[in-house]
Amino acid sequence: MRRATSSATTGNSWRGGRDPASTLPIASRTLSTMSTASSWATASVTNLANDEGLFFTSLNSLAPITIVMLHVLLSSHLEWAHCWPKLTEYHILLPDLPQHSRSRHVGPFSFVLAADLVAQMIRDHAHDGRAHIVGISTGGFIALELIRRHPDVVLSAFCSGATPVNELWRSINSQPKLAHLGLSVLLHSPKSLLFKATGWAPEFQNDELLKEIRRNNSSRLFEAGCKETGNWSPEDMAEVGKKDKRIALVAGGKQDNVDGMREMGQLLQTLGSTDGKGSRAFIIREAIHAWNLQDPLLFAKGIRAWIEKAPMPPPFEPLE
Repeated sequence: MRRATSSATTGNSWRGGRDPASTLPIASRTLSTMSTASSWATASVTNLANDEGLFFTSLNSLAPITIVMLHVLLSSHLEWAHCWPKLTEYHILLPDLPQHSRSRHVGPFSFVLAADLVAQMIRDHAHDGRAHIVGISTGGFIALELIRRHPDVVLSAFCSGATPVNELWRSINSQPKLAHLGLSVLLHSPKSLLFKATGWAPEFQNDELLKEIRRNNSSRLFEAGCKETGNWSPEDMAEVGKKDKRIALVAGGKQDNVDGMREMGQLLQTLGSTDGKGSRAFIIREAIHAWNLQDPLLFAKGIRAWIEKAPMPPPFEPLE
């Protein structure tokens, strides 16, 4: 294992020769929040990678419980820049998925490959070799694939926007080249148009993340992601349910497949024998698909409540 230079302690990072503290995935103002919010918090970041495995960032390594956070297709670990500082009582592992950003050398992209590599990262670097898994969209599907293939490394899961696609999304996935062309135009449009079209809250914009999304935006990766998503079936969800893990399925009310999420939540509950019976589906009515970029504070509150088995915040409405 090769230890990469910590972007928290040197100016040699994606951001170039800025103040060292500002080379964390978020602005330096968050450091003070992180250093006071929890006795486990630390301003240090460890970046790890090797020739075969995923690049990932490890945060708050002294905290006793590990969370792994998995990003959407074409994105990077920077996606969580405004979310993880609200979870400083946990050890956080933020990987770049295969063929994304600093894991670009790993491929070809598939849910299976990503799940296998995330499982190895957890065994090697999570406390006790297990973690709570958080994923949104593509990251959510990979979290479910991880449960199916490697249930031993999973404590619980919080998955948003990850359910078998409905007819609308199936029709979009059937024309990936056209969909990718539209996305490419949008990504190079003025930011005001981009934020309006995607629902990405301007106050949480991250220029470094946007650059990474543009770099990752290849037709090959996009088409692979669409194919993997389109192939995920209710039968796959049933296999996940039989692993008896406690899973939160969350739908963004404005863009996600709400009826499908309700159905899959009921399926997981039915198939669970112990922990799995605690699985639930929720809707956030005003949320978009990638709502961790819309309301990262609420997203983090939901993660914490789910992990701690506490009541979910009021915007989380059960889908019964």
